[in-house]
Amino acid sequence: MNVSLAASRGLDRNGDAHVSPLSSAAIKVLIVALVLIGVLARLSPFFDVDGRLYWQYMTEDGYLMQTIARNMAIGLGMTTAEGTMATNGVQPLATFIFTGLHFLAGGSKLGGVVLVALASIVFSIAAAYFFFRNAALVLRSLPYGNELARVAAALWFAAPLIIPISMNGLETSLYWSVLLGTLWYYLSLTAGAEPLRWSQRLLFGVLLGLTFLSRNDAAFFIAIILLVHLLIGGATEGGGYARRFIDCVVAGVTSIVVAAPWLIYNYRLFGSIVPISGTAQSFSTALGSNLVLIPAKLFEASALFLPLPGSFEKTIPTMIVGVALVVLTLYVFWLQVGKAHGIGRRFFAIAAGLVACLAGYYGIMFGAPHFLARYLSILSPFLWLATAVTMMFVIGKVFRSGVLAHYATAVIVGVLTIGAAGFAGLTFARGYSEGTAHMHKQVVEWVAANVPERTWVGAPQTGVLGYFHDRTLNLDGKVNPDALRVLLEEGHILNYVLASKVDYIVDWVGMAEWVNFTQFSTEFGREFVVVEKDEKRNLAALKRIHPHAE
Repeated sequence: MNVSLAASRGLDRNGDAHVSPLSSAAIKVLIVALVLIGVLARLSPFFDVDGRLYWQYMTEDGYLMQTIARNMAIGLGMTTAEGTMATNGVQPLATFIFTGLHFLAGGSKLGGVVLVALASIVFSIAAAYFFFRNAALVLRSLPYGNELARVAAALWFAAPLIIPISMNGLETSLYWSVLLGTLWYYLSLTAGAEPLRWSQRLLFGVLLGLTFLSRNDAAFFIAIILLVHLLIGGATEGGGYARRFIDCVVAGVTSIVVAAPWLIYNYRLFGSIVPISGTAQSFSTALGSNLVLIPAKLFEASALFLPLPGSFEKTIPTMIVGVALVVLTLYVFWLQVGKAHGIGRRFFAIAAGLVACLAGYYGIMFGAPHFLARYLSILSPFLWLATAVTMMFVIGKVFRSGVLAHYATAVIVGVLTIGAAGFAGLTFARGYSEGTAHMHKQVVEWVAANVPERTWVGAPQTGVLGYFHDRTLNLDGKVNPDALRVLLEEGHILNYVLASKVDYIVDWVGMAEWVNFTQFSTEFGREFVVVEKDEKRNLAALKRIHPHAE
């Protein structure tokens, strides 16, 4: 009997009836508990709107995107700095969606954040749903595959690594949902041997284009999935190589057409199809500087409930274990699923290709190591599913067959899931207790207390500050093309600040040292003076001695 058919009918490989150890009432209760933990953790900022909604999850870069989206909603265009600085330092699809939410909020800063947080919850639920649908398709050849897909998706949804990233005010949760939804559509299309119709080719291309607009590094995903479609299937599936080649051309061209308005906007206004934020984050970064961190991030994406302390991330044992875990779980996944059917082979190839491309790109070419967990988070559905399959494989090897194996599997999976749910709950509780703090909150508070609303403030980090103080000029180039050009040409920003309308510079405490950078500018230290330097609060403020007239 066909293995997948047997599994779907509740039969084991010998055709004997069985009851899945993962379909017990206890496992179902745990799945519900995990989903509730995931939802409540994401809703928790609403328990105390005034004290934590602004601070618990929204990140510095998330506020950059919200500033731009709000400016678009109130008629200032895709800009920062009170509408005076055009930018493309965002991911477009999420920005336009957030613009609609800020429009619905009538320009209210609190109302906009409320709607964006709610939308992020919806995107996260959609991502978990598509995770399940993909996993159910891919694991259909395994006994208990559908049940394992549910458990894996629920654990992923409630994972401490996933929850805060999904609520960061950026495109992250939208990107997960769109990419996984696109992947599910593709795997569903290719579940049989029938060739694609024109309507399916075009819709596939539209979905690929939307995935790119969700996050630009989806270009790797698009290239990989089209290559997989062409190469996997032999001379018969999908009409053969020639027919699948046409599929790839049509879908690929369609995706480019969907993305073209954004690419044209980037090139015509900023001289490159790549958003300036990516260039700014790679500024002064040595090739390969992130490689040492990649194994740790891959380990965390594979073992979602085993976060690594920062002091462990660059150690040789961590590098060895991180790489070994990814290789081992993907190998077991290939043996258990990839060799079983075409969907498994395609999923495995896409997963392996994404791991190689994203790990290589962000390890070698990119900067901003503190963002690696977010950059590589799209790998977590693939790697976590491989880990789940590997765990079931190991359990099956230890307990071969029979009643003992049945109950042992149920108990082990139940205990592990209880442990994961408990860890997720404790992490949520700790995050909630710290939810009224934020690494940039003190900057906003100082500016609100000391700087007039109409006075210009500058800072390298202007996401949070720029959302609450409209006249804020970005100085690290992530959303300021003028500042980025100066940084690339001169290597510093001091002369640019001197020529700007900025009267205050407020950021982390390191900004106090700018007045001592005489090797870059002797004039800067004579024009700006340190008025606040607080090591404990990680805060520094510089004031222009001769401020601009209002």
